[in-house]
Amino acid sequence: MNSNSFLLLSLCLVSGSANAVTTTFFNSSQTATPVVSGATFDTVSSNGYLFTYTLDKLFTGGVGLPTPIGRPIAVTWPNGVEAQAVTTGPVGPAQITIKRIDGAVFDITGFSAELLANTAATGASFEVMPLLNGNDGFSDPVAFDATGFYSSMFTYGAASTSMLKGFDTYTFSLFVDFALTGITLVDASAPVPEPNDYALMLAGLALVGFARRRRAAV
Repeated sequence: MNSNSFLLLSLCLVSGSANAVTTTFFNSSQTATPVVSGATFDTVSSNGYLFTYTLDKLFTGGVGLPTPIGRPIAVTWPNGVEAQAVTTGPVGPAQITIKRIDGAVFDITGFSAELLANTAATGASFEVMPLLNGNDGFSDPVAFDATGFYSSMFTYGAASTSMLKGFDTYTFSLFVDFALTGITLVDASAPVPEPNDYALMLAGLALVGFARRRRAAV
């Protein structure tokens, strides 16, 4: 292989690494690093993404009890991320917000979720609101059926999540507790090349320079 061919191969390998990156949560190899712990939420980071989820930390366990004890968590990392409806303080639905650490856009191509309360009597939907630069992506959130009983599982693939593309933030909401037990995120932007890609490219450039100097000396 001559020096020009080696350089071309090096550049092709580096450019080949700049494809969309797909990350599927959750598995035991992925670790979660605590980022923020608020009065009714926590935020963790993992593999370039931030997960913020509501927790009912101000729950006291009974009427008149003064000291918050919080509610126990049924689904913990790496099995998924649980969101609890907040019943004390700033009352609100269970929510999970996902964004990239660098703030860039990404897609959701599928997810699975588990109910941690019954919704069969009333019917329910996981409502997903995408945002871009702090603005709602749609006038109404994208709805996914969540009607069932405690521990019911729901899975939605690419055909269902086709509208969840090109946004920098996605917020999942439900009026009762639930957990995301799986989600596939696609980073459509070009990632930074791996160190070995840089090394290969630099080696190719060095070889070309050496060959040219050798020719000039002959």
